[in-house]
Amino acid sequence: MSSIEDYCTRHTSTLGGTLNDIYRSVALHTANPHMASSPIQGTFLHMMAAILRPEVAVEIGAHAGFGSACIATGMGGHGILHLVEANPEYQTLISRHAEMAGIGDLIRLHIGQAKDIIPSLPNGIGLAYIDADKENYDNYYSMLLPKMKKGGVLLLDNMLWYGRVVDEEKNTAPPTSELRCQREARLLHQLNNRITLDERVDNILLPLRDGIMMCLVR
Repeated sequence: MSSIEDYCTRHTSTLGGTLNDIYRSVALHTANPHMASSPIQGTFLHMMAAILRPEVAVEIGAHAGFGSACIATGMGGHGILHLVEANPEYQTLISRHAEMAGIGDLIRLHIGQAKDIIPSLPNGIGLAYIDADKENYDNYYSMLLPKMKKGGVLLLDNMLWYGRVVDEEKNTAPPTSELRCQREARLLHQLNNRITLDERVDNILLPLRDGIMMCLVR
């Protein structure tokens, strides 16, 4: 964690007992806890849900359910959060964490490939959060945006990709590299460009942790 991120975290409201317990549970019971949202991201998601109070919310890439719990508790007992997770091994943890947070009645868990599931999700989405396989981000954005309500917010995590998108913009990254991290950086840089030019949204790229692209649907 950088000194700036540490300073921001220390000057951000904490999530509270249950959500902190879920965050620790993710660290204890998953092999890749770094894939979960950080506490400061969790606070951001919680506040966005509390501000928007969506009737329908969607998370693509639920992992073990920490971000999901932050969103659903922010919704304050209002609306339904649809969780899409490709890895069935997380299903038990997601359910356990939802029970811990008291949000079992607010979530609908869909296990499978997001490209197959998104078409079946309801329209009128007020808040969507994408944090899944980077190579399909463009597809998820394209599929979700038409389902968003006017004034809804679509969030995409990891849009700075450890700063590698800057190398892509400067053309300093090998353009034909087969390294996965460089290929993903190129795809995310292209998506950043696409979103910035998309007249259907107003957007801001926030340097929060690894970069969150925030899109307000016009």
